[in-house]
Amino acid sequence: MTIYQQELMRKLPQFGCTGQYDEISDALAFFYDGFKIGWQDKAGYVYGAALNELTDKMCDTFYAIQEQAKAVREYTDLYETSPRMGIRDVDEYHRFAEYGDTVLAGMYSEQHGFMFTTWKQSADRRSVSHGDYSPDFEYAKESFVTRSGLMDAQRIFTADEAANLYRCLDFAKGNCESLTYEQEKQLDELMTKLQYGYPQLEESPPSFTQDDTPQLNM
Repeated sequence: MTIYQQELMRKLPQFGCTGQYDEISDALAFFYDGFKIGWQDKAGYVYGAALNELTDKMCDTFYAIQEQAKAVREYTDLYETSPRMGIRDVDEYHRFAEYGDTVLAGMYSEQHGFMFTTWKQSADRRSVSHGDYSPDFEYAKESFVTRSGLMDAQRIFTADEAANLYRCLDFAKGNCESLTYEQEKQLDELMTKLQYGYPQLEESPPSFTQDDTPQLNM
């Protein structure tokens, strides 16, 4: 298997899928409830079974895996084309990007997969410190842009903040009877934008439970 396929194989269980590699075709097939819904070639691209053969749930699962494969290709391509850090003790990491005194890097282990980090580096680029480590590449990118000063951290939602905002938008849509059509459309657009930036919101939409439903003061 290629590094792309090894990485996607690790991700399949979170979608309720299993994978099977075919040495003859060099393809990684993935199955949902025992049914083959798609496969990934050795370059990391994903192809699906005929849509008329899939249930709605299978289609949704395939599209989610397809998006995951795009993310895998992004950081795997970076890893394979980036130079090593060139610093003793962290030379297994590849240098993805740097800005000022901040560097974004990643390493790969066949046993554990990818690990990403941002560091503060010395002016001569011979040492790094204050690592912020995560297996989540999206988190690592956010850490890079905020630690480097490319973007103010106060202008970025954390995952928890995005979920809370999504809950409020969903509650307003379902409970505010004075909303106009245009206002409801704007709320839908905001929710879609949040889903794009935080895919987990679409996979598992958060909502208020009965105990924590906010009270509307009339």
